[in-house]
Amino acid sequence: MSINHLLPLLALISLACNQASNNVSQDNKEQTSTANTTVVAETQKNVEKPSAGFWEKLEMKEIRDKNGVLNATIPYPVSWHFMPANNEGISITGPNGVKVIDYPMQNFMINYNQQLERVYAGQQMREFPGVEQLIQQDVIPRAANRGLKFVRSYEIPEISKIDKWYIEQLYEAIPARNDVGVFGMEWTSTEGNPYFMLLHLRVNTNEAMQLWGYSISSFEADPAHFESAKKQWIFSQANMRYNLEPIMTYNQQEAQRVGQSWAAHNQRMAQNQANFEASQRAFVNKSNAINEAIMSGWKERNASGDKQQEQYIDGIYERTNVQDQSTGQMYKVAAGANQYWMNSNGEYISTQLHTYNPNLDENMNAQKWQELKKVKE
Repeated sequence: MSINHLLPLLALISLACNQASNNVSQDNKEQTSTANTTVVAETQKNVEKPSAGFWEKLEMKEIRDKNGVLNATIPYPVSWHFMPANNEGISITGPNGVKVIDYPMQNFMINYNQQLERVYAGQQMREFPGVEQLIQQDVIPRAANRGLKFVRSYEIPEISKIDKWYIEQLYEAIPARNDVGVFGMEWTSTEGNPYFMLLHLRVNTNEAMQLWGYSISSFEADPAHFESAKKQWIFSQANMRYNLEPIMTYNQQEAQRVGQSWAAHNQRMAQNQANFEASQRAFVNKSNAINEAIMSGWKERNASGDKQQEQYIDGIYERTNVQDQSTGQMYKVAAGANQYWMNSNGEYISTQLHTYNPNLDENMNAQKWQELKKVKE
């Protein structure tokens, strides 16, 4: 899967949130997703894979939404180019026949609650059959029509790790089990040339229903360069790094949206008010726990090699790590200041003055500011 990764995952999440609020419109969910992402190459900062003869020079590509907010960065070869949206789904092209095609996201569900059947009328009803059966039922027949012969499939854990981390950061309205995985599929064409696909899969299961979906991206290149180019593609996907600020903004907005929807629902169903208040408190507590654990969990899940890469990328973008010592929350901010302060809205200010305190500054509109301490690397 390429840079369109953000869109299908959030589209699937929107279905899960609809179950929590029954008749809640899906349009608000789509407005909070990172749809219509565009890629802007960072032309001045390059990253180069060391001493692996066939590897090309890499550069960090920025994935931004339509409002210019940075959602993620991903390392791609300098000679590879991102294509604008087109009907053929081609997202990447490069020398030596390199081409990546993204296929539309496929979403399904199975309803365990008969009372909700009318709510979800028109959805594709199908229970997740398992990875092997999914490939046999959905992928192989379509690929065979294109003259492709299936060779084998296997999980690519380094990409699964990135997908799973991203899903774990997102707010969910109700407790659910999330099974996430990325699987490589090898094929041969009628001419005997190698062909490769990536299948990104997520299965969300709760007491009321199962929501699941998958997206597929295909990769092709000239036979003489196929293996090295494929390794670079997999490396890039495994080293995508998400920006935390949009995730936190999404979680806050989603928690607020869910709360408002439940309030409206309970006006129509007063007898469920007590249950709503209890569940709403659980939603808010879960959201706060996610926000507090993002940075500490990130540090625990990444090995020393990831830490070195993070420091390198921070050097490129001139960022530094700071911590709210009252909560333990970590943030990335622009480097170069002596002091950093953050308010309850997640806004921060920086200053070169050692003695400045915005809590004593009348120009700060009496907001409460918490000092952030620099984290020693």
